[in-house]
Amino acid sequence: MGEFVGRTRELTALAAHLGCARAGRPQVVVVEGEPGTGKTALVQTFLAGLDADVTVLQAGGEEIEELVPYGVVEQIALGAGEPGDAVVARAADEPPTVGAALVALLGRLRSRGGPVVLAVDDAHWADVRSVQALVFALRRLGTAPVLTMVASRPRDGGRIERLRVLATGERGARLRLGGLDVDELVALGRALGKGALPVPAAQRLRDHTGGVPLHARALFDEVDTAVLRSVQVPLPSPMSYAVLVMGRLSQCPPATREVVAAAAVLGEPCRLQDALDLAGVSGVDEVAPAVAARLLTTGPGPDGARLRFPHALIRAAVYHDLDLATRSALHIRAAGIVATTEEALRHRLAASTGSDPLLAVELDRLAAGQVARGELARAASSLVSAAGLHPDPADRRRCVLDAVELLVRTGERARAEELLAGLPPAPGAVAAGESHVRGQLAFAAGRMAEAEHLLLEAWASAADTETALRTKICERLCHLYYLQLRPDDAVEWGNRAALAAPWSSGLLVTSLALAGRPDTRPLRGAGSDDPAAAVARGAQLLWTEDLAGARAELTTAVTALRRSGMFMASLHAQGYLALAEHRMGAWEDAVAHTDEAVALAEDTEQDWTLARLHSYAAMPLAAQGEWELAEAHVAAAAAAAAATGLSLDRVGSTVAAANVADARGRHAVVVELLGPMAAQARSGVAGEPGVSNWPCLLADALIRLGRISDADEVLAPYERRATELGRNLARAAAGRVRGWLEAARGDLDAADRAFSEAACYARAGGSEIDGALVALAHGAVARRAGRRRDAATQLGAARAVLVRLGARPALARCDGELAACGLSPVRRTLPGGLTPRELAVARLAASGISNPEVAAELVVSVNTVEFHLRNVYAKLGIHSRAELAPHLADSDQ
Repeated sequence: MGEFVGRTRELTALAAHLGCARAGRPQVVVVEGEPGTGKTALVQTFLAGLDADVTVLQAGGEEIEELVPYGVVEQIALGAGEPGDAVVARAADEPPTVGAALVALLGRLRSRGGPVVLAVDDAHWADVRSVQALVFALRRLGTAPVLTMVASRPRDGGRIERLRVLATGERGARLRLGGLDVDELVALGRALGKGALPVPAAQRLRDHTGGVPLHARALFDEVDTAVLRSVQVPLPSPMSYAVLVMGRLSQCPPATREVVAAAAVLGEPCRLQDALDLAGVSGVDEVAPAVAARLLTTGPGPDGARLRFPHALIRAAVYHDLDLATRSALHIRAAGIVATTEEALRHRLAASTGSDPLLAVELDRLAAGQVARGELARAASSLVSAAGLHPDPADRRRCVLDAVELLVRTGERARAEELLAGLPPAPGAVAAGESHVRGQLAFAAGRMAEAEHLLLEAWASAADTETALRTKICERLCHLYYLQLRPDDAVEWGNRAALAAPWSSGLLVTSLALAGRPDTRPLRGAGSDDPAAAVARGAQLLWTEDLAGARAELTTAVTALRRSGMFMASLHAQGYLALAEHRMGAWEDAVAHTDEAVALAEDTEQDWTLARLHSYAAMPLAAQGEWELAEAHVAAAAAAAAATGLSLDRVGSTVAAANVADARGRHAVVVELLGPMAAQARSGVAGEPGVSNWPCLLADALIRLGRISDADEVLAPYERRATELGRNLARAAAGRVRGWLEAARGDLDAADRAFSEAACYARAGGSEIDGALVALAHGAVARRAGRRRDAATQLGAARAVLVRLGARPALARCDGELAACGLSPVRRTLPGGLTPRELAVARLAASGISNPEVAAELVVSVNTVEFHLRNVYAKLGIHSRAELAPHLADSDQ
């Protein structure tokens, strides 16, 4: 790197970020610049100056490998001295699975002592799955000393946008490289042995090249020094860079030129032996002139020595200088040399000049195999290639539509939209399959009215024999109507889909509950080990108020989905699990699960789930009195709901906001939020007992504001429906509010009866928190009636539960009532003062598993586990893991 000049500010910034990483604050730095601005040179210069204690891992994107799943991640694993399958077990694994393995890998590297620097070059060509896995891992490093440097072009189609988001604030930075300034160009000329350019000449060079190091260096290499120093003789244009490259190549021996051309056709990096075979050259001596002319570089590879071009522009110049016949002939010969069938097909494709039915069919078969292996993005690319080779327009159209459907499934919506936009209008009537694909894309883009029209159109034109297609249409319509809070329509289409499914789906179960037609029959597939069946069973148990059963089923489902690498599919189940835990008062677990689910949804770009997950996250935090965090989730839920425009999201975010306002005692806010819902509600829309208790929240707030008749109008229908369904916990909540309402009317006997019945329902439903809230309300009414002894009994029983569960807002109200009775409650410390994450780590550590096992369970680094355990020990005043279990047990009493 003796010829590297300038970039002092950038090198200083990188050193500062490494210092932050050493201090336990992982950093991400994105180095951006146009081609030729010296991104790679900057990163390599920085790496060359690192201390010996730094572990360096390097990887890079390749244009010809951008569709190879986890190609960049495998390079990282190999750089760490581990086989690629130590991180990537299967190409079909979801990014969080691979990301979790990356976290573990980086944790293992800590044993070497110093920090880890991970450098990813040419990230604009990195495969999408590697980027997603890397984002997942970097968000979970905790205090691990890791600096990640990512070099990319500014325009990459949004490929590394999530990495750019990480490189903000205290977590990192974006370094934008422009051209070298005049002084730096003078220094570059001196470093290249051209002497010091006069300042006017250097200014002319900067104006001419924009200071782009690649072009400036090319002119220093190829143009006579006298021309550079003169301001009279015109400089060659940087656009003539290809001419300079070809001039350099022309000075090489003929055999060397053949090797360089072969390397350009094979793509980089390529095996040295493959290039020699393709060029028809027997000795490696013919490569030396190309290396001397800075046209090629050599280096080791897993399967022998490899050739690379110093810059992509050099390869492009060589490749495009070949005449079409020569280039096609080389690609045909390359197809017989390369190692894999897929590579051979790629070369045959590059050699094709028109329709080729045989090659098109082979690419169709390749795509089918890629789909079977879960390599959906690669399959889509294969289908697009096949489309260009099929002579039949119908086959071309089929390939494009199949590719669009695969891209929708992988979340590459922009690419799918681009493909569809280039598809000519269908001749004649649009086929059902095409309407379905277009409907899927509209659904994924949030254009629900368009999606509904297209999907119904697909259903109307689908033949009875197209069973698989008809099932997919039904499932999508069920989902669409569920999200739009049209439960009757969702049930209709869900039942049609279920005719061909081995079990009832979670969506159908939930739609039935929303429609007021809860299905309590044993689900088909009840004995199945498939996670989808467990999700459906868990949803059924949740909506029918078997919270313990729902928690068990959903925990099983989430674990199974994660173990099989289906992280994105687990989000739905994890949201339900957190909701069940919230309702049963297991708030620490609910918070931990929602935090994890929100982070996972963001990492995997499942933005359409965020409104619901943020809503679920806000409610247990409100129950604990964590106002700032709860309000942040409410704001995020509202923003996400506005983005999707879905009725379900709007209702969910509104109910979450009302829960927070209720916990804070802001009754007017509750009425403001939920009043419009009551005015528009009909049976089955979001207020169905067992699905949501917002009518109880609204009625309670109306009572506190003195609007008794309005409260009764809201509460009475909910009570009747809860009784019809036999929902004990809904009746407990409604009975508690009924007790307040009767007390406000002055009928204390009726209030006592309502509270007593509510307490029975809470016990029957197995809910401690509902029982405690009923006792708190009963005690408050008794205290106001002057029955201090009865009040103390009820309030004391409520307080014991509220302390154990950490219900700080309710506990504050309870203590206020006890003080009004003239009693001083015995103060007890809430569970250790631990944060949700600290408590989750402590509980797992107390169970006897090792720190690496805790890290794997929570998908964090070992360093993060150790950091949390140190805080736990300090807060609990203990010194070892052995003391954790009894201390946590004492805290839960």
